[in-house]
Amino acid sequence: MKKRLAALKKKEKRLIVGIETGSPPGKLGAALVEVSGSGDETILYLRGFISRPLNPELVATICALDRNEKFDSEELAGINFLVLSQLSKLYDNVLEEAAVKPEDVDCIGLSCLEVGELAFPGDPSVFSEMTNRVVASRFRIGVENGAGGFVAVEEALLQGIVGEMIDRFGLDEEAREAVAVALLANESIFHEAVSVCEGSAAAKGKGRRSLRAIKHTGASSAAAGGVCLSGEFFFPG
Repeated sequence: MKKRLAALKKKEKRLIVGIETGSPPGKLGAALVEVSGSGDETILYLRGFISRPLNPELVATICALDRNEKFDSEELAGINFLVLSQLSKLYDNVLEEAAVKPEDVDCIGLSCLEVGELAFPGDPSVFSEMTNRVVASRFRIGVENGAGGFVAVEEALLQGIVGEMIDRFGLDEEAREAVAVALLANESIFHEAVSVCEGSAAAKGKGRRSLRAIKHTGASSAAAGGVCLSGEFFFPG
């Protein structure tokens, strides 16, 4: 897995699909970008963007979850399946629009749909299996020395991390969030430390494992309490 990330890092250009799930939920967006470099040296070209509304019944169910209405495990599994289905269709649509073959995609950046303490899909490795692509997800921000742990990268913070990069390329407002997710995935590839993580309970026994990559966003040292961006990479079996 580390070798696969190292190979991605060495590529002159990477094709990355960024998928955002909207906040508040109601639509999904996917951007296919061609990226080279990282940080201030990032160069990107938007190859395609597509946005689709979520199924109204699914939106109503998600809103019920947000109101803390009770759902049993079977119902939650059904919601997870519907979200995965919508993500898969969106992914196929953006590739079709850009006339790009699935095997040409280097990585998918995925911003999971978060509702309270729940996230959909609950296990990004399932989406990696469905698409047969490396998936970067669960982006977190924290202090470099680990003090205080990592917290989820919310939409506003996400925009702040890569917003200046996006501004340089004059992209449409509608595509910004999906492009931002793709750029987060690209930044996480240029890690300084990696560790293999155990798969979730749903993934155990199926050969799925994830790789956590940590990228320093600034030049500050651990002693100075610098900020780190953390993302997890999921690989198809």
